[in-house]
Amino acid sequence: MIKMERCCGSLRCDVIQEGTKIGHMEGVNLTQWFVKNRYHYTGNFSRFITLDPGNSHSGITVDIAFRDKPFLIKNARVEWMRSPMRNGTFHAEKIENYEF
Repeated sequence: MIKMERCCGSLRCDVIQEGTKIGHMEGVNLTQWFVKNRYHYTGNFSRFITLDPGNSHSGITVDIAFRDKPFLIKNARVEWMRSPMRNGTFHAEKIENYEF
């Protein structure tokens, strides 16, 4: 059985790598899938802005912290990014509660 449900979205999120904030994402949407007795998380973003341009590429693994909700998307791997607008998709392992 495949069950899809929209989990959450945020206008602006912090992007964290190894405990350090490296930038932010805008227009983040997260979808939760239930397939074969486990949850899968996929999402998209409209813009990924980093403090160091070298960190802005496909394949990077980051944590995404929602600013307006107590969620932390753990080990989100950016699947692809479109160069001009820096929009793209990601796949995550899990979601945790996060205190600001």
